[in-house]
Amino acid sequence: MKRLLFVLIIISSLVCTAQEKEQTLIVYDVGGNVTNIKKKQPVEKRQHLSFKDQISIPENGFIKLLDKDQQKMFTLKEKCKGDVSTLIASQKNSERNLTKQYFAYILKSMTRKDIDSAYNSGLATTTYRNDADSLLCDIDSLQTVVDSLNNVITILTTDSIKGR
Repeated sequence: MKRLLFVLIIISSLVCTAQEKEQTLIVYDVGGNVTNIKKKQPVEKRQHLSFKDQISIPENGFIKLLDKDQQKMFTLKEKCKGDVSTLIASQKNSERNLTKQYFAYILKSMTRKDIDSAYNSGLATTTYRNDADSLLCDIDSLQTVVDSLNNVITILTTDSIKGR
């Protein structure tokens, strides 16, 4: 009897602990000076927020949040201030369900660190060729190519009709 009581106490404490775990959101993208009101800090990409966190979104600011548990994305665009859950409920069309594949792609793109620095620094590569570009060839040679392709298509269609 004591063992059964002990097992029930352990199970109930585990259930209570699991319920207390707060659901978190991941900041996928942020624009403008979106701030966490309690921490008085700007909200940044890859940061974790809860539905109870209070944020402030300025005019022309936005934040995109990912819910890992339900595979949803929330986009908040309007100037507002308050709990994340209240802001999501107040802004129409802020919630989007994502497919498993797209959600996995987004999470993978967030964990890659090798491309962010290249995009943020404006890194680009160019090449210079001193020869004529293939798109800038004369019209006559293009017409010859088009005519030969039309002939091939005509021959293929007549051969397929004869074969029946």
